[in-house]
Amino acid sequence: MKTSIAVALGLIVVYGALTGLSNSGFETLAQGYLRKNRNVIAAYATTEPRQVVFAGSSLTAALHFPGFESCTYNLGLIGESALTGMDVVHRGHWKPNTVFVEINFPERESNAALIDSANGWLARHFPDFVYVPPVTYLAQLGGAALQHFRAVPAGFALEPTPAPGMGTGAAREAELAIQREVSETKLRASVLKYKLAEFAKKIEALQKNGLNVVLIELPIHPQLEDAPRFWQIRDAFRQSFPDLRLVSAQELAKGLVLKTTDGLHLTAEDLSGVLRNFLPELQAVCAKQAP
Repeated sequence: MKTSIAVALGLIVVYGALTGLSNSGFETLAQGYLRKNRNVIAAYATTEPRQVVFAGSSLTAALHFPGFESCTYNLGLIGESALTGMDVVHRGHWKPNTVFVEINFPERESNAALIDSANGWLARHFPDFVYVPPVTYLAQLGGAALQHFRAVPAGFALEPTPAPGMGTGAAREAELAIQREVSETKLRASVLKYKLAEFAKKIEALQKNGLNVVLIELPIHPQLEDAPRFWQIRDAFRQSFPDLRLVSAQELAKGLVLKTTDGLHLTAEDLSGVLRNFLPELQAVCAKQAP
């Protein structure tokens, strides 16, 4: 019995390694995010030093800076906090001049396990590796076969089907309603106090290394901006770090009518406008003009 279990476990490990190395498996959404985050951190170590680093969540990850690629590095990590990005910068072998620290989700923890995995042998030599459990792989193969028998043209994938009567606009409204409900509840005072102390410690560590730290609040849907939770977070950072420059969401959204995809994440049109408003700040820290 014990031998059979050992053999089964061994086969699962071998299967996972072969599937991952050959990229023949289907990664889940969570696995895809993990792989992307791991590779963003791993690439930081091999990147030529940049003047500016952005540390934050998926809101930061969506930012792109055309014409400033040689000046900026984006450590926006999906589902993570700016704390993780700050730890990457602190532990890295090169340091930027300025770090923009996103404040939108301070309650999240720094992900030390993610940083360690990004510095590991697997991330360095096989950046596309992803382990897919056998059950997941079989289920996804079954789904692919079902699509084939439904005569879906080769090269196309079925898009998620909205609920009856729910188009793109209705789906966005549904997502926004969920975020409104969440944002009506403030963070527990004890949690926020603890996280602000953690931010303060990491910011101080960066400053001791000669880095300039700038706080940045990325815009979200106007209906959420002044919700209790986001107002609480914004006010707490202003009070806790009065000496730091804070680029507010209000500044970045000036003159714009933001739509967002889900209340939190900006559309391509939103991002274009936000980056136009941010351009003077970026030009100042990069000490160059946009092309």
